[in-house]
Amino acid sequence: MTPSRVATALVLVDDQYDFFDRPNLVPDAVSIQKHLAALLEGFRQHRSPVAHVHTKVRADGSDRMPHWIADGRWACVDGTDGALPPTELAPADDELVVSKQFFSGFAGGALDKWLRDHGVGRVVLAGLYLHACVRSTALDAYELGYDVWIADDAVGTTDAAHGVFSRKWLQGRAARFVSVADVLGSLDTEVVASSTSIASEVRAATETARRAQMQWAATDIRERVALLERWASELETNAARLVELVIESVGKPRSAAEDELRRTTAHIRSAIALTDTFGSPRGLASQVSVRHQPVGVVGLILPWNNPVALLVGKLAPALAFGNAAIVKPSPEASAVALAVLELLDRAGAPTGLAPVILGARDAGEAVCDDEGIDAVAVTGSIATGRTIVARCASSAKPVQAELGGNNAAIVLADVDLDLVVPSLIRSCFAFAGQRCTAIRRFVVERSIADRFETLAAEATRRIVVGDPHDPSTEVGPLISPEAGARVRAVIERAVSEGAHIIARGEVPGGLQCESWLAPTLLGGVAPESAVAQEETFGPVAVVLVVDDIDEAIAVANGVPHGLVLQIVTGDPLAQRRILAEGQAGIVQIGAGPLPISADAPFVGWKASGIGPPEHGEWDAAFYTRPQAVYGEPPW
Repeated sequence: MTPSRVATALVLVDDQYDFFDRPNLVPDAVSIQKHLAALLEGFRQHRSPVAHVHTKVRADGSDRMPHWIADGRWACVDGTDGALPPTELAPADDELVVSKQFFSGFAGGALDKWLRDHGVGRVVLAGLYLHACVRSTALDAYELGYDVWIADDAVGTTDAAHGVFSRKWLQGRAARFVSVADVLGSLDTEVVASSTSIASEVRAATETARRAQMQWAATDIRERVALLERWASELETNAARLVELVIESVGKPRSAAEDELRRTTAHIRSAIALTDTFGSPRGLASQVSVRHQPVGVVGLILPWNNPVALLVGKLAPALAFGNAAIVKPSPEASAVALAVLELLDRAGAPTGLAPVILGARDAGEAVCDDEGIDAVAVTGSIATGRTIVARCASSAKPVQAELGGNNAAIVLADVDLDLVVPSLIRSCFAFAGQRCTAIRRFVVERSIADRFETLAAEATRRIVVGDPHDPSTEVGPLISPEAGARVRAVIERAVSEGAHIIARGEVPGGLQCESWLAPTLLGGVAPESAVAQEETFGPVAVVLVVDDIDEAIAVANGVPHGLVLQIVTGDPLAQRRILAEGQAGIVQIGAGPLPISADAPFVGWKASGIGPPEHGEWDAAFYTRPQAVYGEPPW
């Protein structure tokens, strides 16, 4: 049904520096600000009403919210830069500015009166935070009788799970979540694309996959193995074409893309080997046996940075165990996923065994929400993983999530720095640091810190930045200009907080400056600072100087992540101690590239992993359900 013609106003909530600067903001500040600016510009061009709601605190802090006082929190103090919005979001002279103390923008009545004076019947809310002030403002707007839209890609949250619950609770009750593009389109057409279309697409794909899965699960295990072997052969035959597609799609340097293709077929061989262990029932004792049944239809939500290996690494064991899968690739790598799945079809896969759903976040959410999906596997950021877990919780779907790492290398004083530093630097900056296994923090004993920084600076400047097609290139572009802007903002903030640049590589002339970023090594960094605590996912590393092994272990462990820990010392006692106390699922002893094995568990501790590990025999814990059979079995 086409909505009735009403005046529409934009209400920006708490788009202030102090709120943008808080950790764990999802999406990141650069992305939110870009969408907010687009909204603001669109409403101004259409001469539609715009209001700004800002939190303001007196200089003495006496009117801070009680929980801020209890936590010792200061933010948005009147007269400080933190209380201001970014320049591109600053209010115009004819736009309303409302100050608030607590959550809702409608407190005090000024916003409601102004909207009614302008004949507004619909409000579009955007800004920070979805789980708090945006939600509260939306509920009050609904209660006051407004048609409430929330610009889905122009709101952020620092509490991913709470943000999910807020979105799900508000949707269909008090508000409607609409993309920025559709909001702006509605100013012209007053028609918004159906929010149910992607859900319908997922539902149809799931029904198709369910029918295919029931037949596939009944197929002899030897036929499943034969399909996987043919798929591996197709991937090997077409490796050169896939390498070119990876380079073009995500800017991965050629050598890294070729390595990814080599690892890909290893995942298929590992999945085939699993059928020997888990493909047939096993007797435990007299009258008791165990068999592993497929889960059913599994949703696979994939990132862009390893578009072949991660897709195959998840899909191969799923198929080996008799499942079907709904594949949701990252938009940046959709072409790669389609090419890989085309080769699966060419290998003889049954129709409907692995349908593809293309799209961005809304497509991933639809996969999580669909009742026909039995489990979800995802690789992404911590915030992404927590969001997916929250969405799957209501239907108790199992989740397997690999969620990135802010990885540390502990470098003790006994090592030969001339030998290890070049390898350490490459383990950080390769593929512009866009790998969950990249080393981002060098935890170095003080007695060797100066020498380490000197050698690391030399190695950083020697890193080859350039065209990803060139076999000699080690660092290509970041995935997008927005990613470049985000990482630059991280560096600028760190420097403003007292860090200094130890070394910065060089980007050759003629390359796109927005996406290419020179490898940057920072010193003078506090372990508790944002650049040391958060996963930058770019060509940035920090040197953290410590006094001894006790402090080194504490600093290395002192982040939410727990994926990779590198131990760089020749002292066996120190190695054993770090192994015992280090909080990471993957530990490498020695410098150099991390040789990921398809048969070993790829496991993140703490916030870096949820659910069973990936790869090898550990995949059986996710892609199958064990079934105990008592009595004389019929096989």
